[in-house]
Amino acid sequence: MRRLRCAAALLAAAPVLTGCGIQETDVVQAGGPATIQVFPQSSTGMVLFFRSPDGELLPVIRSLEGEFEDPQSPGASTGETLSVLFAGPAERDRAAGLTTGLPELPPGATLRAAPSDRSGVEVTLPIALGRLDDTALRQLVCTTAFSEDPEGLTPVHLRGTDGPLEQANCDADIDLGVQPRPTARPS
Repeated sequence: MRRLRCAAALLAAAPVLTGCGIQETDVVQAGGPATIQVFPQSSTGMVLFFRSPDGELLPVIRSLEGEFEDPQSPGASTGETLSVLFAGPAERDRAAGLTTGLPELPPGATLRAAPSDRSGVEVTLPIALGRLDDTALRQLVCTTAFSEDPEGLTPVHLRGTDGPLEQANCDADIDLGVQPRPTARPS
């Protein structure tokens, strides 16, 4: 009975509380959303892809330090970028729940990236690729693609100790916002 009286009192007070003498207005436009560049220039940062808590790929920006801080620097090579990827998520990335599907590299291992004789880039890795799951392979492909091209459109050919894989393109659903899209390149 007490609940019924409280509910009735609230219903009776509702018209009084909602009026309050404030006049209705139309929607006021204040401009579009702010835009920022999410992906770094090749000479100021690198884009690495890690596994999010829900199992999807998530790009992480790493600022370049030391010799790469010079604006005239060409930036980190694809091999150097992949070495950072294999080192795994940084402490702040792990705190956010990011993980990797990649193994540790053997001591003294080198990663090589060179233009492919077909198209894109070929990356030679000192690990067996057949043991990696789909997300780990996508980490490699997307990190390589964005290391080679700010739009991540470079075709990637991975070659491991167990042989080559078919050419792949980065399929991560990355929202580049209003970033310019490349035009068709002449053949």
